[in-house]
Amino acid sequence: MLVFAAAFVAFAALQLNDPDPIAWTAIYLAAALATALLPSHPMGPSFALAVLAVAVPWAAVLLARVVGEIAVSDLWLDMSAKGGRVEEGREAGGLLIVAFVLVTGLTVRRLRDNPAGLTGIRRPHALWRRLRKR
Repeated sequence: MLVFAAAFVAFAALQLNDPDPIAWTAIYLAAALATALLPSHPMGPSFALAVLAVAVPWAAVLLARVVGEIAVSDLWLDMSAKGGRVEEGREAGGLLIVAFVLVTGLTVRRLRDNPAGLTGIRRPHALWRRLRKR
């Protein structure tokens, strides 16, 4: 997870020349901190969920603006070719990367901390056997 934390710090640094650097630097630094805290800090999952609560709706808003306006292949074009929609598509992609990394980290932590896994059932095969006998 520390590799992703370092990547998010680099993403934040790249935003410093953006027209709206404060919001983007803040979300990437928050993602870096959440990613660093997630493996072992008691507040890691709560902080990761708070970052997700911002990143996912923000990505949804940006995606709603670009779906149908640009193709995925347009994201590699010069921004002047398709206007601001290319930039919004790239920004949505960054937020989706944040969401993917945090959801993956939360899932791994949940599986590590709870031997019953994501379902909360320690022995699902035994439960299934009991239900079938009824």
